[in-house]
Amino acid sequence: MTGKPSTTRNEESTTKGKRKRAPRNVENPAFDAFARRILRSYGKRVAAGDVEALASLTELAAELDAVVRLAVAGLRAKPYSYSWSEIAFRLGTSRQAAQQRYGERSDRNALDSRLLEAGLGVTVATLVEVFADHDIGSPAASCCPGCGFRYPDNVFECPTNATVRPLLYRRRGEDETAVARLTPDQRAYLHNPTSRRPRGIKVRQAATTSPSPNRNTATPLFPIHGEDPAL
Repeated sequence: MTGKPSTTRNEESTTKGKRKRAPRNVENPAFDAFARRILRSYGKRVAAGDVEALASLTELAAELDAVVRLAVAGLRAKPYSYSWSEIAFRLGTSRQAAQQRYGERSDRNALDSRLLEAGLGVTVATLVEVFADHDIGSPAASCCPGCGFRYPDNVFECPTNATVRPLLYRRRGEDETAVARLTPDQRAYLHNPTSRRPRGIKVRQAATTSPSPNRNTATPLFPIHGEDPAL
């Protein structure tokens, strides 16, 4: 009498084991398509009448620029060491344009090493430390105290803080204790970057013109009342 050969438990386990599906690795193109769908859905939700979310939607552009800077810095660093020509080719722009937007012409203008070491996994506490160390200060300094970047006219943050500020603003609720270490002036600038411009302009004008004895040079205060009212 013939029949199917018997199968031992070990053989059954092996057979079942082979049927297990391997963990799925999501490739970047699929991840990119997913992120785009999320953004489009977010835009549709805002367009459906949520006017209060409009400012938060626009803030994503600043955060995207910040994470692109960190991504480019990681590609430029070892062990990858991609050239500006290679990066510019992927961005669809010239080498000069890519370096001007995302790079540094000297080590003095480079991103803070703490950002490069942590990459996209940087903590809020580290963002707070870097933000404070590279703050322009009050009264406004002529160059960054953290990296020596010399501020052009009407520019109030170095490349490091241009990267850090939007990230820290979006993630400020993750570690309120760390954010509380910032000075009131730094927290005001974090919530409202335009709050510093009038003071910075006055400082630079005072450095190039003789002050008038009747001129009121008092610096206005910009207190924070909870969340940014624009969001």
